[in-house]
Formats: sequence, C-alpha cells, structure tokens
Amino acid sequence: MAKSNLSRKVLLSLRYCWYADIRSHSRFTKGDGRHLRANWSSIAASRHALDEKPRESARPPFNRPEGLGGFSQGAPLARYYPQVIYPLEWGEVLMKIGMEEILAAISVPILFAAISSAAASGESAHPDARPAIDQTCEISPGAPGKIVVIGNLVRNTNGPAPGAVLISEKKIEDVGTADDILSSAPNATVIDCGQSYVSPGLVNAHEHPDHSGMRPDPKMTKHVYTHREQWQAWVPDRGKKGADGHYKIDYKKDGRPVRLFWVELRHLLAGTTTMAGNGAVFGLVKNVSSDSEANYVYRADMMTFPYPLASKVFEEISCPFEGLPPDEEKFVPSFSKDFDVDKPYVPHIAEGTDCTAKLEGQFFLDYVSENPGRRYTLIHGLGLNAASIERLAPLDVTLVWSPRSNLALYGETVNIPSVLDTGARVALGTDWSYSGSYNMLETFRCAEAVDNAEWRRLSARDLWRMATEHAAYALGIEALTGKIEPGFAADLVVFRRRTDDPYNDLAGATVSDVMATFVDGTLLSGLGEAFAPSSLPARCRHRIGKHFICAEYDGTRRYGFDHQRLLRENEKAAPLFEPDGQAKCRGYEKVY
Repeated sequence: MAKSNLSRKVLLSLRYCWYADIRSHSRFTKGDGRHLRANWSSIAASRHALDEKPRESARPPFNRPEGLGGFSQGAPLARYYPQVIYPLEWGEVLMKIGMEEILAAISVPILFAAISSAAASGESAHPDARPAIDQTCEISPGAPGKIVVIGNLVRNTNGPAPGAVLISEKKIEDVGTADDILSSAPNATVIDCGQSYVSPGLVNAHEHPDHSGMRPDPKMTKHVYTHREQWQAWVPDRGKKGADGHYKIDYKKDGRPVRLFWVELRHLLAGTTTMAGNGAVFGLVKNVSSDSEANYVYRADMMTFPYPLASKVFEEISCPFEGLPPDEEKFVPSFSKDFDVDKPYVPHIAEGTDCTAKLEGQFFLDYVSENPGRRYTLIHGLGLNAASIERLAPLDVTLVWSPRSNLALYGETVNIPSVLDTGARVALGTDWSYSGSYNMLETFRCAEAVDNAEWRRLSARDLWRMATEHAAYALGIEALTGKIEPGFAADLVVFRRRTDDPYNDLAGATVSDVMATFVDGTLLSGLGEAFAPSSLPARCRHRIGKHFICAEYDGTRRYGFDHQRLLRENEKAAPLFEPDGQAKCRGYEKVY
C-alpha cells in the first residue's frame, strides 16, 4: 500500500475513534448536527497544526491539588487528542488498517510528531511540547441582534462544562446548554467553537497604555532599586538622574492614537477585554481611568502616585512607626481633582522595599481605616510589612500584583500566599512595557515561575480568578464584567483546549492559543486559521501575522491612520505576539 493511502486510512480511523467518543457526549448527538460540523472540520483541517511551533519549556505541570484551590486532573487525555493514538484506541486502529500495514508504516509516527513541531510566521505556540487539538469556530450567520457562542464554558473554579452563551445588546442574555439556547434563539448568528474553552475576558487591573508602547531600557537590568523615586527623574532638582544618583530608566509617554491602538491590540490579541490605566482609543478593549472622555468606559480614580515626593513626606519618620498617624495634611494621599468619591480609588502604594515604601503602605491603610465606604485597591504593595498585609482583608483592600515589574525593578515581589492566607483578594496586572509583561499571558508565566521556585502554593485557577472576577472587583466593576452570567457584559475569550484543565491551559498559553476575543458581544480579534475566511464579517479584513482584527480604522477621522501606517509606526514598538525584549522575570528566567 502506498504511504499516502496508508496515512489517509490512519486519519479516517482516527476520525472514527473521535466520532465514537463524541457520541458518548449527549450534547453532540442532539439538534441539527451543527455541533458535529465544527469537530469534523477541525479534524479534517489537521494540517493547520503544522503551523504551531512549541516553545521549549522546563515548567512542571501547573495543576497541583495542594495549591490554594488546586486542580487535579480528571478524565483521560485520550478524549481530547484526536491526532494521537492512545492505548484504548489501538484495537480499532488495528482492525481497520491491518497489522501488516501498521508494521510497514514508518511514516505514521512521523505524521503525528510533525503535528506539534513545525513553525509558522514567527509566533510561538503553547510553551509545553504537547500536541494541540486542531480547533475551529464555525460561524452560521443569522438575523442581526443576537449571537450564540458555543464552547466549553469556564464560568467559575469548578471546571468547564459544554454550553452556550446568548448575547444581545452587548450583554449576556442567557447561559445554558447549546440545545436550550439554540431553541430559544433560532434565528441568532451562531459561533460554534466546539471543544474550545470560553472564558470571561481577562481584566488587566494595572497598565499605563500611554507609557507602554516600547521595549524596556536594556540598561535597566544592571540595576536593582529600593524605591520608585530612584528610577524616576521627574523631580525638578534631580536633573537626569533618579533619587540618590541612581540610573534613570529611559521611558517616554506616547498618547498618539496610532500607538495607543497598538498597545490595546497587543492586549486584545492575548484575551484582555478590560484594562485599567490612562490612555485609550475607541473600539478595542474597554478602559478604566480617572478621565471622563468617551474612550473610557469605566471610571476609577487611578491616581498614580498619591505621595508624589514620598521620600520627603516620610523623611522624619523611622521604621517601624508605632502610634497614631500624625495629623498633618502631607500624610493624606492625594486624589484626582473633582473626582466622584463613590468610585474606586486605585493608587500605586508601597512601590519599593525601603522604609519609605513601608510607611506609604502603613499610612495609606490608616487613611482607609478612617474613611470607609469606598472601594479601595492598592497597586504593587511590595513594601507592605506583615502587619499591613494582615489589615488588607478587614479593610476590604485588594492588592494588584505585577510580578514581572516588581522583579525587574526591585529584585523581589510580594509574598502572595501570605496575602491570600489572610482572606484578601489579589488581582493581576501587567504594568507598563518598560518593566512589566507585554500581556496578561506573560504575567501568568512570570507568576507561575515565582510560585514554582518559591511557594508551590498557587494553582492555575488562582491566577484565573486574579485575572477575571478579582481584577473586576479591584476596579469596582465586579457586577458588570469578569463573569459569564446573565446581565454581565459579553466580554469573552475563546482559547485552545489542550487538556481537561482550562486554567492550566490558559496559564501556559501564548497569543497563538487565543482563538477569539469578544468585547461587548462583538468579535474584535482572532486566530485566522480558526475561522473560515469567508465566514468572517467584512470589518475583520485586516491581518497581522496569523491574526485578524475586526475594527474599521482605515481612513477614518476618529483614528487618523490606516493599516499600513499602523504597521509602519509601530515597527520598533513592543511586539504583538512574541515577548521579544520583554523585561525579565528577574531571578526566575530558568524556571520557565
């Protein structure tokens, strides 16, 4: 038998095994066969897996049951790998092909090994060298107004479940089984992503979009600071150096729409749907800021440094400080002018490891204690001592953790298990590109590296909560986004299913694993190979690498640039897909 015919018979047999498994799941055997089509097409399109190049990784499995809410593996992985022959399937394969042909088929194992080892377009795939299930999203157009997204829904930390989300007027109208949702909305447009995971979109609780366009200063790696003032040079009497003559990091503000669009696109492609920080453009991720412009969907007082000259403010106070806080105005944190006091207050606090940073944390929490009734969140908190950490939960203060930025600038980060042990919430954020992660997936990677080396306490589901419901809580929007529930914004991310653990899959994902991102129910970006090009809306015509963008910006007055200019103006910017030049997760690079 010719090798080509044998390979064809192997694929047909594997389809048979996959179909036999599909039949055991009731949701695939009801209705009009819509669900089966996505799975048949994903198997038939296995050639697309050749476009994925696994990133070498030494990271151990990230599913420790002993973690805080650790996830243990459940069903056998054979169920989720139609491209791989598992022991229970050998009998069927032998019967349909024959022993002689199997023994002669040297090319067969090569076929399956190749699926997970080839490269395309300079993008890396999942950091584990595990085979990817070739998955697609099939669009069945319907009447305008309602959309149904089908997949394996990740609604909480109890694991995934097959289901569907009904979207109407930017919000989630209903969640249920695919059959029930399709029956309730027979004329809706259906986006069936089959076995892929559907999660709430990621909420990035800490960014600086107008200061996040470029790669880090390479000289930064030679320095370790003890307070943020040491790498800043905006204080008038310090010239071009930071406090105490330290090296001032080279960074710049860039609020041009063409750059802000690129920054938001970098996050959108990685599954972020909401982002906190000043600087925004219309029509991509939703932004949280002190600014009242229309580009900002949600409002919070994002006062960056409430103690602008902290070293001057606290210079006469020693650590540890005991007693009542001094009754002086300078010890009260500053706020954005004329800002609503009922909105969350989300400043940078205790950014550093020295006495000044510790006092910032202590005096800020004193203020919170004396002024209850508002949502308080603090960013960084690196200088919080044990006593201050114990106060977070009783005062309902959320800590925003940006591990890469902490390590790149200060050489250490917050002991997160000690924070969680008190019952306090922790949210995740990237921080700016000059010292932080390029996207939330890279933040997961650094957080995991630190945990693997130092604590071995966090689970992937912990990180998922930090990037969804806890991040939304930190910004005061926990009743609006961050969950797949009726009434919430239809902010969703669809990502590849590689195992039966969606939290682990997302924590180890790269941009090439993100199949689609929806903001307010609108498909805004996705992986081109996961969709039939003819099924995508016309507004999704722009491509960068393997990805499409669904935004009308060519020749529009709102943006002032076209696609070519977007690419040209950002040639030297922090890249969209690869962590090229990204700040190091200092001290933990070899862990992952």
